[in-house]
Amino acid sequence: MNLQVTAERGKTEPTENQDSWFKTQGFYEYKLGAGYTFGDLGPLEFFALRLEGTFFQSPVERSDPSKFLVAAPGEGTSPVLGAGECTAGASYLGDGICEFYPADEGALVTGAVSFAVIHDAKFALGLFARGQVPIDMDLEKFANPRVDYFAFGSQIGVELKPTFAYESSIYLGTGTRPLSTKQNGVVGLTNLFHVHAERWLLPWKVGVKLGPYVEIDLHERHDRRYDAAFSPIALGGPGEPPHQTSDRIRAVRVATALLPYFLVTDRLSVELGYVQKFFGYDARATQVYFAGLRGLIDLSR
Repeated sequence: MNLQVTAERGKTEPTENQDSWFKTQGFYEYKLGAGYTFGDLGPLEFFALRLEGTFFQSPVERSDPSKFLVAAPGEGTSPVLGAGECTAGASYLGDGICEFYPADEGALVTGAVSFAVIHDAKFALGLFARGQVPIDMDLEKFANPRVDYFAFGSQIGVELKPTFAYESSIYLGTGTRPLSTKQNGVVGLTNLFHVHAERWLLPWKVGVKLGPYVEIDLHERHDRRYDAAFSPIALGGPGEPPHQTSDRIRAVRVATALLPYFLVTDRLSVELGYVQKFFGYDARATQVYFAGLRGLIDLSR
């Protein structure tokens, strides 16, 4: 079983236009999961099923007139928003503030199956597949938890020394495809170096995983509310009226993950995490923090 609380912070970057960025506040996920390992199933080792429920709180998406001072002087991309720019479903709140989406609450239900193809003392290769169902989630919204109707992936672990290992994972998610195009699919790549020791400052086994994380959208989508506020109006040709252009939403996030943990007992661990984006665009948040507990129950006794 596992219990985890996640907070996303930093900046939310709905489009490449820096005037659309705002500070991330009130973005939380609360996850409770349980799984059962059946053992070997033919050539598959450690065959397991898992079910998780996640309650989330996503932040209001609202323009920030104070802006982020990230552009060079004189390189601003748009003036302070007025009522004319807050259209296509957005609300103008006055004082140059446009609200694109309100704060939201909902849930995600995730079911997964996993197994190991190879698992020995020095090397392990595992595969997994999962499905996800959102409940009361506004899929049009940008600052949402990651949602993939279907996802697949692999995990590799190699022990290089008794206290040093390497882990690599591949995650392939479909977003809301093939049922809709409201959320993009994604490929995620993680490479972690894993250092662990019998004890550290506390009388517990301790370890830390550190390495790069890359997340790249496989599709792109568009949002009329952000287009009306931040995408330029294109002048038509002779006899053609001006028209609203559209900017794609297609995220790329290159980050570093720092994941310490403590083995309080052989069957109970405390897990912490911090992910910091260094560059990319269209990010739901540039910082992720989480803390959780993971426990093992031996039902054979």
